[in-house]
Amino acid sequence: MNKQIVIRDPVFGAEKINLFREANLFVLPTFSENFGVVVAEALASFTPVITTKGAPWKDLERTNCGWWIDIGVSPLKVALEEAIHISDEELINMGKNGRLLIEEKYSMESVAKKMILLYNWIITNKQKPDFIETS
Repeated sequence: MNKQIVIRDPVFGAEKINLFREANLFVLPTFSENFGVVVAEALASFTPVITTKGAPWKDLERTNCGWWIDIGVSPLKVALEEAIHISDEELINMGKNGRLLIEEKYSMESVAKKMILLYNWIITNKQKPDFIETS
Protein backbone atom coordinates (compact mmCIF):
# COMPACT_ATOMS: atom_id res chain seq x y z
CA MET A 1 0.00 0.00 0.00
CA ASN A 2 1.20 3.49 -0.83
CA LYS A 3 1.48 5.47 2.43
CA GLN A 4 1.20 8.84 0.68
CA ILE A 5 -1.43 11.43 1.60
CA VAL A 6 -2.73 13.57 -1.25
CA ILE A 7 -4.97 16.61 -0.92
CA ARG A 8 -6.56 17.25 -4.30
CA ASP A 9 -8.19 20.22 -5.94
CA PRO A 10 -11.91 19.65 -6.60
CA VAL A 11 -12.74 17.02 -9.23
CA PHE A 12 -16.10 16.00 -10.66
CA GLY A 13 -17.92 13.25 -12.50
CA ALA A 14 -16.13 10.11 -13.62
CA GLU A 15 -12.76 11.53 -12.58
CA LYS A 16 -14.01 11.84 -8.98
CA ILE A 17 -15.32 8.27 -8.92
CA ASN A 18 -12.04 6.97 -10.36
CA LEU A 19 -10.07 8.82 -7.68
CA PHE A 20 -12.27 7.34 -4.95
CA ARG A 21 -11.67 3.87 -6.37
CA GLU A 22 -7.91 4.43 -6.45
CA ALA A 23 -7.84 5.75 -2.88
CA ASN A 24 -7.34 3.61 0.22
CA LEU A 25 -9.21 6.10 2.41
CA PHE A 26 -11.32 9.25 2.20
CA VAL A 27 -11.17 11.82 5.01
CA LEU A 28 -13.78 14.52 5.66
CA PRO A 29 -13.19 16.44 8.89
CA THR A 30 -16.15 18.76 9.30
CA PHE A 31 -17.94 20.82 11.93
CA SER A 32 -21.34 20.27 10.30
CA GLU A 33 -22.77 18.51 7.29
CA ASN A 34 -26.46 17.84 6.81
CA PHE A 35 -25.64 14.52 5.13
CA GLY A 36 -22.23 14.60 3.49
CA VAL A 37 -23.00 13.27 0.00
CA VAL A 38 -19.27 12.96 -0.63
CA VAL A 39 -19.14 10.35 2.15
CA ALA A 40 -21.83 8.31 0.37
CA GLU A 41 -19.94 8.69 -2.91
CA ALA A 42 -16.73 7.42 -1.34
CA LEU A 43 -18.49 4.47 0.29
CA ALA A 44 -20.29 3.60 -2.96
CA SER A 45 -16.85 3.51 -4.59
CA PHE A 46 -15.57 0.94 -2.06
CA THR A 47 -13.49 3.53 -0.17
CA PRO A 48 -13.45 3.54 3.67
CA VAL A 49 -14.11 6.92 5.28
CA ILE A 50 -13.00 8.94 8.27
CA THR A 51 -15.41 11.73 9.14
CA THR A 52 -16.30 13.65 12.25
CA LYS A 53 -19.45 13.65 14.33
CA GLY A 54 -20.35 16.91 12.60
CA ALA A 55 -21.72 14.62 9.87
CA PRO A 56 -24.49 12.06 10.52
CA TRP A 57 -22.48 8.94 9.67
CA LYS A 58 -22.67 6.82 12.82
CA ASP A 59 -23.18 3.82 10.50
CA LEU A 60 -19.48 3.95 9.60
CA GLU A 61 -18.65 2.31 12.92
CA ARG A 62 -21.69 0.03 13.07
CA THR A 63 -20.91 -1.48 9.67
CA ASN A 64 -17.10 -1.37 9.95
CA CYS A 65 -16.56 0.79 6.90
CA GLY A 66 -14.82 3.73 8.52
CA TRP A 67 -14.37 5.96 11.54
CA TRP A 68 -16.91 8.41 12.98
CA ILE A 69 -14.79 10.51 15.28
CA ASP A 70 -15.13 13.44 17.64
CA ILE A 71 -14.36 16.83 16.13
CA GLY A 72 -10.78 17.92 16.72
CA VAL A 73 -7.18 17.46 15.71
CA SER A 74 -6.37 14.78 18.29
CA PRO A 75 -9.20 12.37 17.34
CA LEU A 76 -8.37 12.87 13.66
CA LYS A 77 -4.71 12.10 14.31
CA VAL A 78 -5.62 8.91 16.18
CA ALA A 79 -7.96 7.74 13.39
CA LEU A 80 -5.41 8.49 10.68
CA GLU A 81 -2.71 6.60 12.55
CA GLU A 82 -5.04 3.64 12.99
CA ALA A 83 -6.02 3.70 9.31
CA ILE A 84 -2.41 3.88 8.15
CA HIS A 85 -1.56 0.75 10.13
CA ILE A 86 -4.49 -1.34 8.92
CA SER A 87 -3.65 -4.02 6.37
CA ASP A 88 -4.60 -3.63 2.73
CA GLU A 89 -6.93 -6.61 3.13
CA GLU A 90 -8.79 -4.99 6.03
CA LEU A 91 -9.16 -1.71 4.11
CA ILE A 92 -10.56 -3.67 1.16
CA ASN A 93 -13.05 -5.39 3.48
CA MET A 94 -14.03 -2.03 4.95
CA GLY A 95 -14.56 -0.73 1.42
CA LYS A 96 -16.84 -3.66 0.64
CA ASN A 97 -18.77 -3.01 3.85
CA GLY A 98 -19.21 0.62 2.84
CA ARG A 99 -20.54 -0.31 -0.57
CA LEU A 100 -22.98 -2.74 1.06
CA LEU A 101 -24.14 0.00 3.48
CA ILE A 102 -24.93 2.30 0.56
CA GLU A 103 -26.75 -0.43 -1.37
CA GLU A 104 -28.82 -1.50 1.64
CA LYS A 105 -29.64 1.89 3.14
CA TYR A 106 -29.27 4.60 0.49
CA SER A 107 -29.89 3.04 -2.95
CA MET A 108 -32.95 4.17 -4.89
CA GLU A 109 -34.53 0.75 -4.32
CA SER A 110 -33.95 0.90 -0.56
CA VAL A 111 -35.28 4.44 -0.26
CA ALA A 112 -38.33 3.57 -2.41
CA LYS A 113 -39.17 0.62 -0.14
CA LYS A 114 -38.92 2.90 2.90
CA MET A 115 -41.19 5.45 1.26
CA ILE A 116 -43.82 2.76 0.65
CA LEU A 117 -43.62 1.67 4.30
CA LEU A 118 -43.87 5.30 5.41
CA TYR A 119 -46.93 6.03 3.26
CA ASN A 120 -48.63 2.81 4.39
CA TRP A 121 -48.05 3.83 8.00
CA ILE A 122 -49.39 7.34 7.38
CA ILE A 123 -52.51 6.00 5.63
CA THR A 124 -53.29 3.11 7.99
CA ASN A 125 -51.75 4.41 11.25
CA LYS A 126 -50.73 0.81 11.90
CA GLN A 127 -47.24 -0.70 11.83
CA LYS A 128 -44.73 2.12 12.34
CA PRO A 129 -41.55 1.59 10.25
CA ASP A 130 -38.44 0.94 12.36
CA PHE A 131 -36.63 3.86 10.72
CA ILE A 132 -39.11 6.38 12.17
CA GLU A 133 -38.00 7.92 15.44
CA THR A 134 -40.62 9.58 17.59
CA SER A 135 -40.08 11.32 20.88
